[in-house]
Amino acid sequence: MRRVSFIALVAMGVLAVLAVACDGEEGSEPTAEPSLTSVPVTSTGTVGASPTLVPATAVGTVEATVPVGKIVFISRRTGDYEIFLLTPEGEVRLTNDPAEDENPDLSPDGDKIVFASNREGTYHIYVMNVDGSNLVKVTDDPLGDMSPRWSPDGKRIAFSRAGAMTVMDSDGSNVQKLIEPKPEATAPLCEAGGFLGDWSPDGQRLTFYAASATRGVGQVCTIKVDGSDLKVVASEPPAYHVEPTWSPDGQWIAYRFIQPDGNHEIYAIRPDGTSSTDLTNNPAMDIEPAWSPDGQWIVFSSARVGDNFDLYMMKPDGSGVARLINSPGKDSDPSWGP
Repeated sequence: MRRVSFIALVAMGVLAVLAVACDGEEGSEPTAEPSLTSVPVTSTGTVGASPTLVPATAVGTVEATVPVGKIVFISRRTGDYEIFLLTPEGEVRLTNDPAEDENPDLSPDGDKIVFASNREGTYHIYVMNVDGSNLVKVTDDPLGDMSPRWSPDGKRIAFSRAGAMTVMDSDGSNVQKLIEPKPEATAPLCEAGGFLGDWSPDGQRLTFYAASATRGVGQVCTIKVDGSDLKVVASEPPAYHVEPTWSPDGQWIAYRFIQPDGNHEIYAIRPDGTSSTDLTNNPAMDIEPAWSPDGQWIVFSSARVGDNFDLYMMKPDGSGVARLINSPGKDSDPSWGP
């Protein structure tokens, strides 16, 4: 999923529902505006602007070739979440830090990665080059930010703050909250705070999800980047609809549907809420979909072999499933870039 670790989720009781497939999500929601700076990280140890690039074939086996571009993802194979990069040439580890590095997203030009990390105790948003160099912290809220996503033009980053969809310039300036969450117990679900999914390919809308254990539901929603025109996309049947991501042509939103029987499937739906389709139809947990830049593939994480989560890819109609990586640790939270 676009991994989230929020006080609001815990308060709603949703964390236990999602954590069954998304372990290691600890963190907290901010309550105040941060003092935003773009500061190169130069502390000693394994945190810094000169990362350790480690070929990952010793601990993970690449089983299928990435047909286009590159995929950034996180893996717990080393004991904590680190960021890895998978390309047609193989796999490389980009971060080497005892903290949790999560939510990676490739920039539209494929040159940078934005991600969230608690390497200072709380989750902040960082940007680095695609080779792991030039690490810069772009948020500094005392309680943390998560789930960053690049805008299609690469000039802005959207993320989740206190349940609010938030947008800032890529250097951390010009922060704007799009919606102020209302009380979860009484507000329409998509107005009660949510967790970021993705930008529409034209940069005009964001998709996000809101979940409530007290109601036993999660909904996929969209909103304009000026905070207007809030829409519910996926809410039926009543269950958990989460982790939405827009197709490059804007015609579909893929998401994870936690069915009433507890199974986790990848679905696709039109942005107007029609034509919902089960793409995976598998008894294993299928989570965290992301589209390839050409829209011809969807990468996702699945526990299809030995209950361990590995990365898989499939065609947008659910055919052509292939396992990309076989590693002893959980591989998840993929983002596919050029």
